[in-house]
Amino acid sequence: MNFPIRKIALACAAAVLTVVPTAACSDNKSDASSSGDKSLEIAYWNYGPAAETGNKATADAFMAANPGTKVTLTPVTGENWGTYYANVATLIASGKHPDLMLISGEGAQFVHANNLVLPVNKYLDKDADAKALTGDIAKGLIDGFTVKGDVVTLTNAWNDMVVYYNTALFKKAGIDPPKADWTWADFEATAKKLTKDTNGDGKNDQYGFTWASNEIFPGIMPWVANAGGNLTSDDVCSATADTPQVNKAVSFLENLIKEGVSPAPMPMSDVFTRFQNGQIAMFGAGRWPIATLLPKFKDFDIQLYPKGDTYKTVFGGSGYPILKSSKNPDLAWEYQKFTVSEEIEKQYVGTPDKPGDSIPSRRSISQTISKVGVPPANSDLFYNSIDNYPTLVPYPAPAKYSAFESTVLRHLQLIFAGEKSVSDGLKDMQAELSTIVTC
Repeated sequence: MNFPIRKIALACAAAVLTVVPTAACSDNKSDASSSGDKSLEIAYWNYGPAAETGNKATADAFMAANPGTKVTLTPVTGENWGTYYANVATLIASGKHPDLMLISGEGAQFVHANNLVLPVNKYLDKDADAKALTGDIAKGLIDGFTVKGDVVTLTNAWNDMVVYYNTALFKKAGIDPPKADWTWADFEATAKKLTKDTNGDGKNDQYGFTWASNEIFPGIMPWVANAGGNLTSDDVCSATADTPQVNKAVSFLENLIKEGVSPAPMPMSDVFTRFQNGQIAMFGAGRWPIATLLPKFKDFDIQLYPKGDTYKTVFGGSGYPILKSSKNPDLAWEYQKFTVSEEIEKQYVGTPDKPGDSIPSRRSISQTISKVGVPPANSDLFYNSIDNYPTLVPYPAPAKYSAFESTVLRHLQLIFAGEKSVSDGLKDMQAELSTIVTC
């Protein structure tokens, strides 16, 4: 879906929502609640079979735990998160009234800026269960879904960016595992030692590091954050792509390519394959690669990204915000709470043979990953990183996130291909983003 159509959809959605009364909290029930209605409609991104299976499992479990309730799932298509969000807005504009929708962290600004969401602040203040839940959820995960003081949703699952390293390659090269306090200089030196021409043809075929070309989350963002920068201002109202901090991070990555330590960035699926084949020694991602690597490949562990001028945990999560179109917000709040219940959160842990692909938002549940033997050995680092270190908040996710990300990636491709200098590429990126990142 192109941008002009998305703008029209959002305008229609906003018009529809202005006539949908903002629902009150538990002490002021909606008409549906007071009439005994126990039905919910939930919109989710239908990116594939796993999306349907996961959402159906949660819905079925909620209905089993709450007899008499009916949950209807509405799959919504989309090429990516951005087009999915726009399609949900169109769905509402057409007269549908979903009670909740699945969003990622990138969607918090979108649903808030377009007046789609009912913040849960009042529920959090008045619900005793909520206080117990939020006490078990890292502050950074709550802040990540807070926009202008409004808590958009509780986070049910999340991922933070860490460095995966091939333990067999490290051992073969006689290199000790990286430590949490390593620096960019330490990282570069390690990557160089792991870069080799293994077949003697004069070209490197084993690289120390690479990163994803098709996303900024596991791509440049950890480096930008650890240089002390961001791609947008704190209010996510203006682009900051040509700052000295961003320049420093992109220049560092560009130099890895020039030095032959990294190949050109590639799609994440290719990164996984080359990592398992021993062609890539290190890469960055969240917890989701584990489901691809296991159970066959186990020669890996994780560590924090190396520290630059600072260290910040770069993370993203998901949640089910209550929409202003909901006719039953109180029941919708119960569903949102259920998505962070122990029953649901345990599903993200998994088993050594079938690990989960996300980190549970509940600290107490996340800490069981290592106890049940799910690799990697350093898995406690996932939650420790968000508990013990500052976080990158806000994640640079403006309302027009789809256009934002594609623009950033396009300009980075030119820089990393050597077609533009870092300085000129970032200036051009900034100029284009200035029309996309607005409030």
